[in-house]
Amino acid sequence: ESDEVSSASAAALVKTRVAREAEMASLLFEQMWMTDASGRDPLTDALRDSVMFQCNNVGRRTSRYSPRQDALEDHLRATIAEAGLRLVEQDYTVGSVSGRNFIGVLPGRGPGAILVGTHFDSLGKSPCANATASAVAALGGVARELRGRGFERTILFGLFDNGERPHRGAPASGAAAWLESFTSDDGRAEYLPHGGDLELALLISSFGSWSDVAGSHRASFPWSLVVPDVADWVGVFGGVGEREAIADLLASWGRSTELPARGFALPSWAPGVPPADEAPFRGASIPALVVSDTGAQRAPEVRTSEDGPYFLNYGEMARRVRALAAVVAEQADR
Repeated sequence: ESDEVSSASAAALVKTRVAREAEMASLLFEQMWMTDASGRDPLTDALRDSVMFQCNNVGRRTSRYSPRQDALEDHLRATIAEAGLRLVEQDYTVGSVSGRNFIGVLPGRGPGAILVGTHFDSLGKSPCANATASAVAALGGVARELRGRGFERTILFGLFDNGERPHRGAPASGAAAWLESFTSDDGRAEYLPHGGDLELALLISSFGSWSDVAGSHRASFPWSLVVPDVADWVGVFGGVGEREAIADLLASWGRSTELPARGFALPSWAPGVPPADEAPFRGASIPALVVSDTGAQRAPEVRTSEDGPYFLNYGEMARRVRALAAVVAEQADR
């Protein structure tokens, strides 16, 4: 009897996976070929092109192991240049770990800044299409949406090295190394000619898994008790002391779009919270919110060998990137 149950369970898993792969293949075909060139959305195409380049042309995206690190860094530079931003590159070494961060600067009219950031390295042999490549593409999309506009506060767009294990949240992470440099007097002067400080950090985690199909959000217990089973909502994750910042961002989101979003105030180590670069900012008492499709909560293949670029919904990703750009614009104009 147990063998029969095991066989039935295995067959069900195979059937589910085949059905999902067929759905994603159909989605990709529709996104790429069912619309002629004149009707294509440039942002959707740009997001897809970025993720495909990172995963297929570059592959493993780590300073130590990537055979095409130069190509990756050129892509990151182009991401910032295409948005019309001033580029600042920061090389750093912490112990035996070295890295390079890429920061785009959109100068504000007055003091203070907000940061939109993510890390660009991948984990192990995983393509990390959703885990990190989608976040890099989303950051670039937000920056391009804001190109040429002026705001009260400076907007910094941070592409950080060494954000995956084992450096995530540690002093050797790119986010931590950059923040240490920024908080020096010379660092602030380089980014903030009108003075002020970094007042908010928005860290993008996985951002490519979207669906309006029931059952598409495959959260495990206890998340399954409190979140919808449809993967159409954006998650905003803050620390236990950041409820006010979460509520403020959700209010801004609601004024900018009808797309759904939900907020959670939880410690970074809580199961189900998407990994990002928030730790050093919270350690410096800077509000740091993670904006994500909820990662492995929604897509268990995140950071595995199956985290490939062909399973992302680039059209729906573009809608949420535009919404996030509107939120960033409102936050920066205060």
